Amino acid sequence: MNRRQFLPLLAAPLAAAPEDKIRSVEAIPARVPYRSTFVIGRGLVATAGQAGQYVYVRVETAQGRVGWGETIALPGWSYETVDSICSTVRKYLAPIVTGRSPLEQAWFAKQFDEVLTPAISQGFPFAKSAVAIATLDLAGQITGQPLHRLLGGKIRNTVELSFALSIDAPEAMAEAAKFHDTVKCFKLKVSGDPELDARRVRAVVAARPDTQIWLDANQSYRPLRLEAFLEAIKGIPQVRCLEQPVPSVDWLGMKRARSKTSMPIAVDEGCFSSYDVARLARMEACDLVVLKVAKSAGPFGCQKSAAVAEANGLGLLGSGLTEGGIGLAASVHLYSTMDLLLPPELNGPKFLTSLWVEGLDVKTNIVTVPDAPGLGIRVDEKAIRAHRIEGV
Repeated sequence: MNRRQFLPLLAAPLAAAPEDKIRSVEAIPARVPYRSTFVIGRGLVATAGQAGQYVYVRVETAQGRVGWGETIALPGWSYETVDSICSTVRKYLAPIVTGRSPLEQAWFAKQFDEVLTPAISQGFPFAKSAVAIATLDLAGQITGQPLHRLLGGKIRNTVELSFALSIDAPEAMAEAAKFHDTVKCFKLKVSGDPELDARRVRAVVAARPDTQIWLDANQSYRPLRLEAFLEAIKGIPQVRCLEQPVPSVDWLGMKRARSKTSMPIAVDEGCFSSYDVARLARMEACDLVVLKVAKSAGPFGCQKSAAVAEANGLGLLGSGLTEGGIGLAASVHLYSTMDLLLPPELNGPKFLTSLWVEGLDVKTNIVTVPDAPGLGIRVDEKAIRAHRIEGV
C-alpha cells in the first residue's frame, strides 16, 4: 500500500463520526464555603465559615454532552472580579465557542486573544481559563480520552501535593506542619517582616526537619527589607526557594533579589504568559517559574510558558488558587505530564469544605490522576446552583 492509499484510512474514522458542536455556554457565579482561614503576604484570603467567590462554566453540546470549567475570583491577587469574569464569559467568549467543535482549541485561543487582546501580558486569563477547561473537558469526552492525553500523556499515576501554611504565629505554623505529618513539602507563607518571618521558618524547620520548605512572600517585601530576611535564613538547607518576594510589577526588584542570594528566586504574580517568561529570562530576574492554569488562560498557556522557561534554563513549579474539584482536576491532569522541581501546591482540598465533584481520589496530599474521558470527574451541579450568587 502506497502513501496515497494509506492516508485516507487514517482520516476515515474521524470523517465517519458526526461532529458534536457547542450549543450553549453558561457562567454560574457561586459562593464556596471555606473550611479554615487562609492568610498570605498581601492579607486575608479566606475566613473559616465564610465563602469565596467562584465562577463555574457549563458548556453543553448539541448531542447533550456537558463540560465544566471553573475559576476563582480573587481581585486581591489579580484584577478579575466575579462580575468581570461572568461578563467576559457571557458577552465575549461564549459567542466564539458556540456553534464550534470543542476540538478547535487553537482556534479558540486565537479568537480569545483577538477579542480580548493581551496588551502587555494576558487579557482576562481567569475567564479564558474557565472556558478552556470546559471545552477541553468536552474534547476529552468526544475523543474518549482523559485530559492528560490531550496534553501529551501523564508520566505518573498520582500527583503528590505541597501544603500551604497560612501566615500565623511561628508556634502555630510549626504545629500545623507537625499535624500534617505525611506532607513532605510545605509552601510557607511569609509577611514582609524579616525578623518574624525568619522565626516562622526556623519554627517550622525545627518541627519538621524532614520536609522541604517553599517560601512564598506574595509580593510582601521591598528589596531593602528583603535583604535582611535573606541574611536571617541563610544556610537553612530545607529552604528550597523564595517565590515572588517583591511586587509583581517590580521586575528590577526581582533581579536585585536574585543578585543578593544563592537561593533560587521564583516568579508567580509577575508572570502570566510565555512572553513574560521570555522577558524575565532575558533580564535574568528569576530562576524558577510558577505555573497556574488560571493565570495562563488554560492548560495550553501553561505548556507554552513551560517550554519557554525550559528553553531558557529556568525551572518549573506548579501551583493553584484554592480551586474546587474542577480546577483541581484540570491542574492534576496538567502537572501529571510535567517534571516539576517540587510537589505542586493545590490547596482546595485543605481550605474548602467541599470540592463539589465525585470521582476525584484525594488522600490528604496524594491525588490519583483520573483516567476517564475529559476531566474524568462527575460535577455536583445541584450544589453549585444551590450556592449561586444572585444578581451577577
